[in-house]
Amino acid sequence: MKEKDVKILWGRSGNRCAICKIELTPVGSKSVLGEMAHIIADSPQGPRGDSHLTSEQRNEYDNLILLCPTHHTLIDKNEEEWTVEKLRIIKSEHENWVSKQLSNNNIYINSIDNSKFIESREKSWISFSDNKLWFITSLTPLHIYEDSIDPLTPELYSLIKSLSLPKFNGYFMFSDTLNQYNTVPNEYGIINQESPNEVQNKLGHKIQVFRNGHCEFLMCLEYLRTGRDNSSNDVLKYDDMRNSFISQIEGILNIWSKTLPFNDMLLTVMMTNTTYISLYSGQQTYNGYLLGTPVTSPTLKYSRVINKTEKLQFLQDLVIKRFVNYFGLNINSVFAENGNINLPKILYY
Repeated sequence: MKEKDVKILWGRSGNRCAICKIELTPVGSKSVLGEMAHIIADSPQGPRGDSHLTSEQRNEYDNLILLCPTHHTLIDKNEEEWTVEKLRIIKSEHENWVSKQLSNNNIYINSIDNSKFIESREKSWISFSDNKLWFITSLTPLHIYEDSIDPLTPELYSLIKSLSLPKFNGYFMFSDTLNQYNTVPNEYGIINQESPNEVQNKLGHKIQVFRNGHCEFLMCLEYLRTGRDNSSNDVLKYDDMRNSFISQIEGILNIWSKTLPFNDMLLTVMMTNTTYISLYSGQQTYNGYLLGTPVTSPTLKYSRVINKTEKLQFLQDLVIKRFVNYFGLNINSVFAENGNINLPKILYY
């Protein structure tokens, strides 16, 4: 889901269940945790899933209805009773009711917004990167409340210690294990950090969980650039980009699924200091290596709202394909059915 659709849905729904009208929040006890339900299922196999809508259209505002957990379960277990037509009528009538209540000052809406916090984190990442190539993967609650979680629990501490850093082919000198003694409290919550140091064979990383529920996994790939192309642009290998994103996304989703009490979060993925970097696809052509187009932007970014039920490999595939596109290449699927890894190509090549 896009942030825009999420904000419209919560706003027009008045932060209330469209069926029982109970007030909902993105965080809190399970009984009042708002759930963004699909009128037509997000996949053809789901409840009310038979439709011509594309995957993107299924996650847009027009196909979403805000419900409490009880009624979300009810409509999905009884799809014959809760038809697409019935749910659309309920949504329309509920939003009209919200509009009237607002005009009569009978209800007040707390806006669901995390944009200022995200903006501050992005500025912090760029400053922290210190003109180096960093990969950032983060998850942010849809609304920011301080002290939403306790980041200093034994469970979260142990989970961070158990995370692995990406493995990079051909770089045996770089360890993929975290130093558990680097996991310490800080002003935001809890952090495990190691600065880049090529002499000491340390790529550099930062894993951090905030008291407001935000978590982030940063990885430095500055020392994995592989020389220059014919136009003197730095080259990044697709294998290295893919392996980093696979590991970071898996790690941060583990933190979410095991320790964070949110149904939906904003996934943000960014690369810093990318100007004039080309991506090496891993393939060769008749006249040399198959490279993408050098990017001209200093940062590359992709974000979307995701649900806790979404599959790990689906999200890894989604993110990696988008960043491959940013470098002027294309890949239909990251993971091949036979267990191998597909490689990017030129579009329609």
